[in-house]
Amino acid sequence: MRSSFNGRLWRSGSIGARVMLVAGAAAALVSALAVGVSAAMASSKAAPLIVWIDTSRVPYEKAYMKAHPGANVKWVIYNGNQNGTGVLQSKFALWNRTGWPSDAPDVVFDTQNYDAVQLATPPYNDLLDLAKYVPKNVLNNFAGSSLKANCETGAQVICLRNDSAADVLWVNQGLFTKFFPGQTPPTTWQQLIADSKQLQTKHPGYISGDVGDQFDEDFILWGNGCPVNQVTDVQTITINPLSPNCTTIAKMIDQAGVMGKSWSTTGVFASGFDAKKVVMMVGPLWYGTAVFQNGAANGVPTATMAAYSPLKATNGQHVTGALGGGLWLVTSHSKQPGPAAALAQYMATSPNIQTPGVDAGLPDYVPDQAAYLNSLATVFANPSVTEAAWKLAAAQVWQGWSPVPWSTDAVWGSTALPNLTKNPPASFADQLEPYAIALANQARLAGYTVKSSDSKVGHP
Repeated sequence: MRSSFNGRLWRSGSIGARVMLVAGAAAALVSALAVGVSAAMASSKAAPLIVWIDTSRVPYEKAYMKAHPGANVKWVIYNGNQNGTGVLQSKFALWNRTGWPSDAPDVVFDTQNYDAVQLATPPYNDLLDLAKYVPKNVLNNFAGSSLKANCETGAQVICLRNDSAADVLWVNQGLFTKFFPGQTPPTTWQQLIADSKQLQTKHPGYISGDVGDQFDEDFILWGNGCPVNQVTDVQTITINPLSPNCTTIAKMIDQAGVMGKSWSTTGVFASGFDAKKVVMMVGPLWYGTAVFQNGAANGVPTATMAAYSPLKATNGQHVTGALGGGLWLVTSHSKQPGPAAALAQYMATSPNIQTPGVDAGLPDYVPDQAAYLNSLATVFANPSVTEAAWKLAAAQVWQGWSPVPWSTDAVWGSTALPNLTKNPPASFADQLEPYAIALANQARLAGYTVKSSDSKVGHP
């Protein structure tokens, strides 16, 4: 999975007074926490803490050093394990065989939400249990079940989340009003697919969806409650591509014939993707700027895009998927676990870091959210609707898509993506079983028992 890609947020007059009340309490809490964090960091001066970050987190480094001038920290730029490149896995595996070198990282920012569980369990066992170092009242202030979803194994807390990344429906207000006069944006997958079919018939060349990225299954399958990645017991996973939550939406996509037309087969970060052609699209919170505005060469002006509530699943459930957010990890091999954990805590929770000035997304640490929103200029259309959609999406992320020690995105990218991006695209429904079989193979390699109503998946 990707990180927030410098996603920025917005503010509106609607948040004004109530934000200030929350912000005051949050500031007091953050101030108290900062004393403990700084003290922990000051205790270590014998050797520098080594912190690995990606290029998008360089502003974090600058903000940290501004707040801690003279801090004994060595910052190293790496690729953030972006798109599941496996840099951390290969390095950690090597060091576990040969010994951890003195220049190994103490703290790591990782864009992949699956990596924490993988790196904290056999054969790695390389992450520090932060529950022993980060105060419980801090851990309890991360949004919803976000730590449980990505950062907990049993009683251990193995990472801290950076920012929220729930999926919403992004809409270009001007284009939607022009092409669908008198209509409101879709609220269900059925409506989106029907509108997509109408769009490609009447306005060819415009976009309302995407099947061109290896993480699109997070939106379509995770966002529809499809149980192909559902850990149901210790080392037991359900992978059931025959569930109606998987097959119904897949067949709808096929029958509408939208792939390669209004649903782009060009990835949103590919050079050929044109954000100005997007009428609507499901995507995480940070898509608003990172894809449609700042991150795309053909981005749209400010106050163009608005976020609407997550699409209701085909079975009527109010669920959504998520993509990214990023994790702060501390290696269990650190010679300075206390200071390292304190630095990770600071990066994930301090308003000095989680601010628009360092291009963060919506902080996952709740006490930072109100002040963050209040500090931003309006960059999206329909701010009150966008605010409500974000809050709703954060509460509706489906918990049946579990953190596992392999990348579901990488598996989708190797099994389904080549077929969906060819000309003409293959059937979406036909990708479900091969994808599920490949997931089951990954699960068994990791020591999981696989349960499935599909005999090809459950019995290799």
